[in-house]
Amino acid sequence: MNRIGNALRLALLYPINVASKNIKFRIGLIITVSIVFLSFVGLVAAPYKEEGWGIVTQEAMHRQGMPPCLPFSCPSIYHPFGTDEMGRDLLSRVLIGAHIALLQISITLLASLFLGLLIGVFTGYGGPVLERLLGYLTEVFLIIPSFVLAAALVIVFGRGLTSVVIAIIATWWPWYARTAYVVVRELRELDFVKLCRVMGASRMYVIMRHLIPNTFPIVLVQAITDAGSILIEISSINFLIGTASMQSIDLPDWGMIIGFGLRYIRTYWWIVVYPGIFLLATTLGLVLLGDGLNEYLSPVIRRRWKPWI
Repeated sequence: MNRIGNALRLALLYPINVASKNIKFRIGLIITVSIVFLSFVGLVAAPYKEEGWGIVTQEAMHRQGMPPCLPFSCPSIYHPFGTDEMGRDLLSRVLIGAHIALLQISITLLASLFLGLLIGVFTGYGGPVLERLLGYLTEVFLIIPSFVLAAALVIVFGRGLTSVVIAIIATWWPWYARTAYVVVRELRELDFVKLCRVMGASRMYVIMRHLIPNTFPIVLVQAITDAGSILIEISSINFLIGTASMQSIDLPDWGMIIGFGLRYIRTYWWIVVYPGIFLLATTLGLVLLGDGLNEYLSPVIRRRWKPWI
């Protein structure tokens, strides 16, 4: 219990310690926390919650013919972000879209991190046969473009976030597996690992007791650094889905909204601009968060960029 309590205490104090010493991390943390807060606001207190989830209400249907922005209503005090092509309140859709974006990032990172960590550790310490088999498997998934795999899954399972998330996970975990593999290759040559084997400890004991705990922090930092890139890749695929869609986008995903609204950019610009601003802000926050953490943990990078920051 004391060990668990100390781990929780360090997990809570570590971001505060990093933020106090790195301005990038501090700015990124503020932006990210703000987006997380807005996502909870969207779930609990969105102005038009049903419209935010894609339901075309009777009020939205009447709103489609409201002048002077036929068939859309302009940004106003009642609809600060205006409405989309179906008359739905765009502010509600953007706020709920923040929840969708964070959910996609969290699922992708956790699943990729879990798969990559386990496969990388077992590849580096599982014996020559297992190392060769898992190494080939990792190389196969490394060469598959996420866009191609996402397109194939969309054709098979239909349009939706599940296909996109599975495609990103399938093409992202090999990078964490490779990182974990390199770390384990170094750890297995250290004295404390060799001593465990000499004392009769099983391979599974060494993996669970020593290798995974010492590899996880390194892979976790890499995952946090990649969060912004994952959001861009997910949004890019969803953007293409929205662009190719002939029917209205019901799911409040930022990429899909921007892709479908691109055809109205010359007249009804707010359909693209406001989701784009939120997407840009979220990506910027995640990128600064990852870069700040990476610079804090790397003295070489910190010394190199210190005169410029």
